[in-house]
Amino acid sequence: MMQLQHKRSLWLGILITPWVVPLGFFIVNVIGMVIDDSGGNLPPLNFIVDVLYTLILYSVLYYYVVTLALVAPMFLWLRSKNALSAIRLCIWFAVLGPTTLFIYSVLLDGPSVTWARIDLIGVLYSMALNLINGIIFCMLTGVRLCVRQAA
Repeated sequence: MMQLQHKRSLWLGILITPWVVPLGFFIVNVIGMVIDDSGGNLPPLNFIVDVLYTLILYSVLYYYVVTLALVAPMFLWLRSKNALSAIRLCIWFAVLGPTTLFIYSVLLDGPSVTWARIDLIGVLYSMALNLINGIIFCMLTGVRLCVRQAA
């Protein structure tokens, strides 16, 4: 008998996961702006809307492309091999982080600017953000933690 590899739909993860990091980043930035301001006031509403719009335009669309083009096929391939696990998907997410961000940066800024900005902290930061995305994706889709082989 084949074991259930995930409890919820793949589409739930595809639809929600690309919003997690950009919205979290937005919330942290707004909180940072409030803390940095000596009066504790919120920045002007039009500035907040502009920041949110920019994050949605660049980050959410980027995460949707990555999720649809690279995560969903890996999910389906692992599921077809009965090897779907949260550990494998999270590793895949972490590897995709710096790789896809580098390609995205080359498309936006060109190769010379991108090569000049590469540093270890940026790579680790990108891996950490995508690992968070991977954890959320696995929680949303209900992917089992690890693969248990039948004896």
